[in-house]
Amino acid sequence: MEVIIVGAGIGGLALANGLVADGHRVRVLERAPGPRADGAAVTIFSNGAAAAADLRVPLDGLGGDVETLEFHTPRGRPFGRADLRVMRRRTGYGVATVPRAAILDRFTGALPPGTVRYGCAVSDLRVAPGGVTVTGLAEHADAGDAPTRDADAGDAPIGNVLVGADGYRSAVRRVVLDPTPASRNGWVSWQGLTLALPELAGGVAARCLVGPAGLCGLMPAGGGLLQWWFDVPVPAPADRPVLEWLRGRFASYAEPVGELLAGLAESDVQAYPHVLHQVPARWGTGPSTLLGDAAHAFPPSQAQGANQALEDAWLLRRALRTPGDPVTALRRYERIRSRRVRRISRLAASEITNAPPAAPARLAGRLLPSALTGRLHLATIRRCSSVLNDDRV
Repeated sequence: MEVIIVGAGIGGLALANGLVADGHRVRVLERAPGPRADGAAVTIFSNGAAAAADLRVPLDGLGGDVETLEFHTPRGRPFGRADLRVMRRRTGYGVATVPRAAILDRFTGALPPGTVRYGCAVSDLRVAPGGVTVTGLAEHADAGDAPTRDADAGDAPIGNVLVGADGYRSAVRRVVLDPTPASRNGWVSWQGLTLALPELAGGVAARCLVGPAGLCGLMPAGGGLLQWWFDVPVPAPADRPVLEWLRGRFASYAEPVGELLAGLAESDVQAYPHVLHQVPARWGTGPSTLLGDAAHAFPPSQAQGANQALEDAWLLRRALRTPGDPVTALRRYERIRSRRVRRISRLAASEITNAPPAAPARLAGRLLPSALTGRLHLATIRRCSSVLNDDRV
């Protein structure tokens, strides 16, 4: 089968590896001129790790392991702790914070040369019962090269199946599903991945401080790197540097927040707006579908965005293994995944982890054993997981 994947992000590249392993001919079309190195790091939970391993691109050895997740008040008083080692014991896969660039590098390196074509911005699609045609792709470039003529694909790559994996501003979604853009809810994550706070960066504990100013998150990402972020419910003022504003906004938070902010440069800070798609039961038309943020963008407050993209890739590969009409398989994939994803999408959209907890919630968090909290976290992930439930198409 000829499969065209638009977007060389985590979900698209994971799917490409699984489909190539199954003997399909795959072309990944990416609008960026080369492999992307932005995006800081992502937290890979057991469901995402299991999906990647089954797609023939295990994430072993990447990033930094996270064994505990701690929540603190702005003054630094702990009010909750989850033992995430429970996930490894119960699923065989743990939790790690991994630089996005490292994941993309591993996924790309496992593919046959030429599978990913950079500098290919989709300008038009035609979806018919017998296949799909993508136009506007005359120029492409491999990383480090000048744009060259794509003599193999010409101006109109043709495939049996089209998968839009091109993010929350998906060009494919606009054509095959809905032109309505993802909506912003007002929250923004100001994030980065830097060498900072060596004691935290070299450990296995993640820490979140939650208060009226927002949430500050700190996670070890391996190699001395720290993934940090500040979730705030208001936009940064246009007349002040963002870092200066963050230092003032979080000035009352306990250390190491001030130490982290003092050591950062303006160029270290990236904006990640919180956006949300409605999640319909159908994600495409004919032999086309979507995965990841193109299908179901939601805020990062539950750290499941990359994991759900890997889940999509895992089930979509399973769907395309089934004999018969691929269109029927695509619709089954969409029905199963939409039910799973809606659960985590609603929870993430509530921004519940970013809200300062009331006194009863803080008390409950202090009293609950960390192992029980870890099991409750795993139960939440299971409800939105196809791979941990072995969903069949």
